[in-house]
Amino acid sequence: MRVYFSAARAYREDYGSYYEKISQVLEKNGLIVTDNGRLKSPSGFFLNLKQEDKEKLYKTMIHNIDKADISIFEATFPSTLHIGHEITIALEKGKPVIVLYLEGKEPILFKGLKDSRVIWVEYNSTNLAKKLHEALIEAKRNSDVRFNFFVSPKILSYLDWIAKNRMVPRAVFLRTLIEREMKKDHGFGE
Repeated sequence: MRVYFSAARAYREDYGSYYEKISQVLEKNGLIVTDNGRLKSPSGFFLNLKQEDKEKLYKTMIHNIDKADISIFEATFPSTLHIGHEITIALEKGKPVIVLYLEGKEPILFKGLKDSRVIWVEYNSTNLAKKLHEALIEAKRNSDVRFNFFVSPKILSYLDWIAKNRMVPRAVFLRTLIEREMKKDHGFGE
């Protein structure tokens, strides 16, 4: 199982030991961790990149989130420009998201996010491994399941048009339609 992990790089000097421990816990759980290289790069590294390298880095981030089964973000000091954007991308791609934060440092802005795929985990230095392990179990239960079905050529043409013109993947469009109908059906889930 692949995991995309990210954290506010600007706080690596202060919280890098937590970032490292999170990576170690994930690897001990048998997961393949990708982090786009951001967490290991020296300070100022990204500021000096050429435009084409920034674009490549962004595309790599999107690719890594897309290929991951679960996305995990350490948001003790959330970077709304980076972490917030990455969380949004992960959710748009239908990924379960684990948001970690240190006790007493609740990410207020992010807590306004209401989505059943987001798992909030408050931790400290002694319970990180246990809390993260429990969150991984829950995230695996929330992972999307592949479901194939046949559509007419006309429906496929429409879905392709949606993907091209609205920039929404076909699966995301269909999932959104189904979720909207689920909310309407008051007898479901009661």
